[in-house]
Amino acid sequence: GINAEYGDNKLVYCDGAGCNVAVHQACYGIISVPEGSWFCKRCESQERQVRLKCELCPSKEGALKKTDNSGWAHIVCALYIPEVKFGNNTTMEPIRISEVPCERFQKSCYICEDRGDSMNAKNKGACISCHYPSCRRSFHVTCLPCTCV
Repeated sequence: GINAEYGDNKLVYCDGAGCNVAVHQACYGIISVPEGSWFCKRCESQERQVRLKCELCPSKEGALKKTDNSGWAHIVCALYIPEVKFGNNTTMEPIRISEVPCERFQKSCYICEDRGDSMNAKNKGACISCHYPSCRRSFHVTCLPCTCV
């Protein structure tokens, strides 16, 4: 992929057909950036693309890595959900989601609800809660950037 310099943390673009994934080298666990083509884990996978979805949110797009239950999860979801860990902190995989409490998966995403997407609001991933003292809202990590919160 084409590499942009961000200090020692290069921005790497996937060369997969139709893939728009761009990741920071350290954030995605790329030990060394290859000279030629680079493919994200989704494009490297032999799994059918329709089966690849994040276990922690309803989004199917973005930078995914394998989980400890043979599923997939976004790196960003893994970083923001406190109970999620990485099997190897250098390579950022596998993403260990087995310690995420069931309650997170039962919460309803207020952003999905506000968009009228009730199918994804509940039971389609794990929600985190707002940390503002008087706020009781919960949301999927990848839904938040879609709003002006």
